[in-house]
Amino acid sequence: MKEYKYRIYDTVYEDIVSGKKTIEYRLLNDKSKDIKKGDQILFTVVDNDKKKVLVEVINKYIYSDLEELWNSNNSINNTLNYSKDEFINAFYNIFGKEVVINSKIVGIEFKIIS
Repeated sequence: MKEYKYRIYDTVYEDIVSGKKTIEYRLLNDKSKDIKKGDQILFTVVDNDKKKVLVEVINKYIYSDLEELWNSNNSINNTLNYSKDEFINAFYNIFGKEVVINSKIVGIEFKIIS
C-alpha cells in the first residue's frame, strides 16, 4: 500500500466530506497510473493545509476521453449536477483544453478513512 497526495479545491473537499463525491477524476499520468486498489490518497485543500481528508482507493477506472467518461455508468452521481458541456469545460479550465484532449482520464473511486 502506498500513500499519494493530491491538492483539491475547497468545493471539492466539501463534496468529498459530505459524501456527494466518491470518485476523483484526473488526467492519467505517471502518478495516477501507479495508484492501485487499497492505496491511500491524502487530499489537501489548495490554500488551506488544515483541510485534509484521507481516503482509501476502492476502484480505478480509465477512460480514453471525456466522452467515454461522460457516457459511463460511473459518472452518474459524480458529475455534481453538471451538464455535459459544464463537465467538459471544468476539465478544460483546470488542466487546459489541449492537454485534456491528448490525455486519458482516470477515475479513482474511494472511501473516506479520516
